[in-house]
This record gives sequence, C-alpha cells and structure tokens, in this order.
Amino acid sequence: TIAATNPCGEQPLPPYGACLLGSLNLTRFVRQPFEEGAELDLAGLEAATRVAVRFLDNVIELSNYPLDQQREEAMSKRRMGLGITGLADMLIMLGIRYGSPEAVALSKQLMQTIAFAAYDASADGALEKGAFPLFDRDKYLAAPFIQALPESVREKIRANGIRNSHLTSIAP
Repeated sequence: TIAATNPCGEQPLPPYGACLLGSLNLTRFVRQPFEEGAELDLAGLEAATRVAVRFLDNVIELSNYPLDQQREEAMSKRRMGLGITGLADMLIMLGIRYGSPEAVALSKQLMQTIAFAAYDASADGALEKGAFPLFDRDKYLAAPFIQALPESVREKIRANGIRNSHLTSIAP
C-alpha cells in the first residue's frame, strides 16, 4: 500500500486540505534589543497569539476556496498553523547564542506560551462561535498533546469544545 499526504511541509494534510499559515515575528517582542537587560515580552507574545488565532479563524471563513471539497474540508476542521519567524534574530537581539542551553530553554518557554495561549483562545472561540464540526470531545481530550496542556485549558475545552482542530505548526 502506498500512502501519501497533501504536500505541506508543516503538517500532513488530508485530501483537499488547506494549509492556512500565519507567523508571529519574534523580533517584535524583544524589549531593549542589543542592550544589557534585553528581554522577551512573553505577555505581549501571549496577547498577539490570541489575536492571531482569532484572525486566522476569520480567514478560514473568508477564504475563497477553488473547490467545494476544499471548503468542506476547511470548515469541518477549521485547521490553522500558527508558527514563528525570527527565532535566530530574536536570540541575537537578546545576546543569546543560538543552540546554547539558554536558547533552548527560552525557545521551549516561548513555544509553550504560544501553544497554551492558542488553545485557550480557540476554546474561547468555541464558546462564542461553536466548536469545529468534527469535534469529538472525548477523543480530542484523550490526545497526548492535549493532555499536556494546563488543566485550565483542558477544562475550557471540555466545557466549550474548541474552534480549531489544529492550531500550531512550525515551518521546516
């Protein structure tokens, strides 16, 4: 048997799947770049993530899909891929060597901030606009990645559902 996916480097897509991507420019969240005491504004990154989730969800709605099957696939899962750009530049602006233990720890912290905020914002979106049509609460909440989210986010998903089946993707 031969298996293949729709060609998107960020996430495998099903037939007629759409690759709706958006990136957060990490350099925009550096306070006092290139100076002693430069720091990453994690609160600002979290706030921008929440806006980006809402924005990309609206793009799903407004897109002009060439084929009806593409529209049906997009609407049934409301898949998006929120990612990042400017990681190396951000590290330079902070005076952190790329690949150092400090860079790895900061990268983990910023990606966790983005993921937690994105899933929380999508659960808020489900309360306002409804969960994605193929949402299966028990199956979704049992997924290992979802189990790694904070309890408060999982509770919100349990109560509201979630607006988007997929939220984050990092370009290769």
